[in-house]
Amino acid sequence: MALVGAEVSKLVHGITFGLFSPSIIRKLSVAEVFMADTYDEDGVSITSGLMDGRFGTLEPRQRCQTCGNTASICPGHFGHVELAVPVIHPSFAKLIHKLLNMTCRNCGRIPLTNEKLEEYNLKIENERNTLGFQTSFSFKNIGVKTKKNLTCPHCGAPNYKIKFTKPSSYQEYLEDNSVNMLTPSMIRERLERILDDDLKLLGLDPEAARPEWTVLQVLPVPPVYVRPSITLESGIRSEDDLTHKLVDIIRINHRVRENIEAGAPALLVQALSELLQYHVT
Repeated sequence: MALVGAEVSKLVHGITFGLFSPSIIRKLSVAEVFMADTYDEDGVSITSGLMDGRFGTLEPRQRCQTCGNTASICPGHFGHVELAVPVIHPSFAKLIHKLLNMTCRNCGRIPLTNEKLEEYNLKIENERNTLGFQTSFSFKNIGVKTKKNLTCPHCGAPNYKIKFTKPSSYQEYLEDNSVNMLTPSMIRERLERILDDDLKLLGLDPEAARPEWTVLQVLPVPPVYVRPSITLESGIRSEDDLTHKLVDIIRINHRVRENIEAGAPALLVQALSELLQYHVT
């Protein structure tokens, strides 16, 4: 209760947008989902299934297994799915393409000399001291300059043009006119090599959004409030479209993991991985 006559004030310094890292997604999750089924024959939610009681409750008198609150108070809780192979986050597919074309395929550095990078960092620092934020140097500025450097000045490795095909396909064109298809695992490895200082030069905050986090290793599962099930007049329970799609993801994810563990041919694993990417997208 506020005191009479007391001055209450709040100061918002700013808003930062970022990405959830795999570790944060696991930390926020109350349960890992690895069962594609939702309810058993008695209508009870299956443990580690998509309607697990730990994700919240939809029934008026039922209590959430995580917070103990009823449906009117329970905020809902996230779960997660451990993906058998990494997949591209479709919302960041264009960002990934820009980063791949603007960094070295071998060392992950921006292919500009240390003198140029130091010059740009000094200009950015002056901008931030004067304006409080970065304006002049961006993906467009750096991208135009890096296109001229076919050889990385840091490691001497050749760099090739990478073409992006919607929704999440990347092809690297090599010197002998052959095409190298980049898998999400290969892309994640390249993004992990980018230094924090180079990300800051591009206007990205490495503490809030590392680029490799745009390639998903863990998929968040939203609470049941986001995807509520309904009971039809016939008494049959009907699930939300999002729940149905999560069922598809979990089933194909199982198939990918089983084939990898069984030592299946690479072409089969690749086809199943592309199917998993399709469902996630």
